[in-house]
Amino acid sequence: MRTRLRAAAKFVDRANRAFGRLLGWTVILLVLIQFTLVLASSVFHIGSIKFQESLLYLNALMFLGGAGYVLLVDGHVRVDLKYRAASRRFQARVNLWGTLLLLWPVCGLILWYGLPLAIASWATLETSQEISGLPIFFLMKSFIPLFALTLAAQGISLVNASLDVLVPEPDRTAES
Repeated sequence: MRTRLRAAAKFVDRANRAFGRLLGWTVILLVLIQFTLVLASSVFHIGSIKFQESLLYLNALMFLGGAGYVLLVDGHVRVDLKYRAASRRFQARVNLWGTLLLLWPVCGLILWYGLPLAIASWATLETSQEISGLPIFFLMKSFIPLFALTLAAQGISLVNASLDVLVPEPDRTAES
């Protein structure tokens, strides 16, 4: 059982790391598009709804798609006073119970409500409400289940790491 959990955790870590690095490039694209919009607007007095919407889509992809990666590198903001200074066992307990009681149920609710929205949007190939907007609004709605899935999957790795600390196996104590 633990062998499968470790294998799944390694796969999730690799996938979220690769996806997070790929999404890192969206920051450069976002800055270039914003620079182009500001330049076009202030110098040439030209605006573009499509470019403005692309900023919204890239921003949503960056934050929603990258949530699993941020959890992997422990980059989320923590609202606690004891965690950083606490022992590894305490941190492992917080991560284990936080994943089981908070992360996975919340991701489940987001999937429960968000997946039907994304599916319905794909069924109609929903477009922007703006006349000259991007015809791919259905893609943005897909970021909602993507967010929940990458975050919930990274929870597998958190559970695995927590169990390694809390219930070490005799042959794996050197790796902990």
